[in-house]
Amino acid sequence: MRYLRMLSNSAFAGLLAAAYFTLLLLQLNPEVPLGAAGPVLTVIALSYGLHITVVSYALYALRQITVIEPSPPGWISLRLSTWTAAGLSATASVITWLHAAGLRNALDPRALPPLRLAAILFGVAAMAFLILGLAQTAARQRSRAVVAILFTIATISSIAAPLWVRGAGLGPSMPVRAPASVIAMPAEHPRVILLCLDGASLDIISPAVAAGRLPNFSRILDAGASMHLATTRPTQPEPVWASIMTGMWPARHGVRGSSRYHPFNSDVELEVLPDYVFSQALVRVGLLVEEPYSSSSLGIQPLWRIAAAYGVRTGLIGLPLTHPAPAAPGFIVSDRFHRRAERVVTLDSEPAVSPSRLDDVARGVLAEAQPMRELRARFDLLPSTGESGSTVEADRLHHRLAQQLAAVEEVQLLAVRYAGLDAVGHYYLRYAQPEAFGDVTEDVRRRFGRVLDDYYAYVDTLVGDAMASLNEGDLLLVVSGFGMEPLTVGKRVLERVAGDPKFSGTHERGPDGFLMAYGTPVVAARQSRGAVVDVAPTLLYFLGLPVARDMDGFVRTDLFTPDFNEQRTITFIPTYGVQ
Repeated sequence: MRYLRMLSNSAFAGLLAAAYFTLLLLQLNPEVPLGAAGPVLTVIALSYGLHITVVSYALYALRQITVIEPSPPGWISLRLSTWTAAGLSATASVITWLHAAGLRNALDPRALPPLRLAAILFGVAAMAFLILGLAQTAARQRSRAVVAILFTIATISSIAAPLWVRGAGLGPSMPVRAPASVIAMPAEHPRVILLCLDGASLDIISPAVAAGRLPNFSRILDAGASMHLATTRPTQPEPVWASIMTGMWPARHGVRGSSRYHPFNSDVELEVLPDYVFSQALVRVGLLVEEPYSSSSLGIQPLWRIAAAYGVRTGLIGLPLTHPAPAAPGFIVSDRFHRRAERVVTLDSEPAVSPSRLDDVARGVLAEAQPMRELRARFDLLPSTGESGSTVEADRLHHRLAQQLAAVEEVQLLAVRYAGLDAVGHYYLRYAQPEAFGDVTEDVRRRFGRVLDDYYAYVDTLVGDAMASLNEGDLLLVVSGFGMEPLTVGKRVLERVAGDPKFSGTHERGPDGFLMAYGTPVVAARQSRGAVVDVAPTLLYFLGLPVARDMDGFVRTDLFTPDFNEQRTITFIPTYGVQ
């Protein structure tokens, strides 16, 4: 009976933890109506609640074995519950505050004050539980009834108060329409090549350049401009590249994660999952169902649509949020094109290439595209994608598409995404930086230690090809939306438990990306740190187009020579509005 009573106390701890976690999810997703909290609570209770119950039971049992007590715990022990509630509410306060600080650029601004207030309320609840825990220890038997009543009130209040400050849910913000008078044709269009890298780090490139490797990156660092770029959180390709292409943080453009999610038992839509608590595990085990964003998900005008409105033809290959491939002057190859079956240029009956008259060119590239056989054996640690082409193989495909399509379709802005470094970094960072892990044997280091360096060398050749295609006055930008860093110890343990022990690199905590600029208009200098939202306004300035005042980024005129800046004037319009 003693251990059965410990189970009831453990279940109370699990339910309270599930309630707090559900409150956090509701705070991070303020558009979810309060009436839809039931399915979310069910998911959390089946995952975090169950795990907290098991951990609590183990701790209670250990305490029972090691501490001699005069009496067994009650079915809901005041002695155990007050200290448990204090620990859970304190943890909820810290995690909620970290989200309020770390996701300020991703969340709806209207949601930030309630989130901060919820963190304070959780902290107040922790103090109240702590005081009640001390009181029940010192109180006599008759006084403990009063403590129990106060504990009940504190428990209910610790859930009701954050719910009250959150409210029933926020409605969508009113979209802003661009004024109709912004369209004007600029006199000339210098050409821009934008190479978009996932997971590349200037802190890896710079030492490699100093060691005499990566000759093309070396040329840019010597004769061009470079800077670190602060990224956004959650640090995932979709919100990061949306921020780069709109000049606005996720709170403004509306893409806050890699996907939308809904509980397995409901259609309730969640956009932001919490950090610090291994929330992606909910997707892995099927409690949350993932729904990818599409080309219609972006709420703000991206750079290519702005440029097209001024008559600037653009070519996009592999950028997130481009499937189905929308119609645009120039061409678009969607970010899911490499997932096609055999030689078709559609995916899920939706076009992956636009315009359709370029289908034959794309089929020709598919026909000649072969896996990088000289490197395939080196990538045996990468998980199977279940697709006809992996992310690594997609880099070669995107490169060939850029060459072939740019030859038949003249564009002034060509943006090509290479995501292979991100995939390779996730699984080979351990062997490239063994000192950060400490459990890499010399034999394994010899087998896999050069894989990440070799892939940086491959990307260096892609940069070299882009540099060779530049003409006088053209601009090459190499942009990494985020870097890569070693997985924390806690995350390494989780990956081992989840069955993916080779996963070792992460960008969850938002490591810096970078921008490198090269061309005759570029000044040779290492510039101060910028942000990913600076890319779009800087490109608009280079192209001679107006910058929207409501963009979060700034024009980095320090990238360019004084002669170039003398010929340009920063012009502004209020907004480019929604798509």
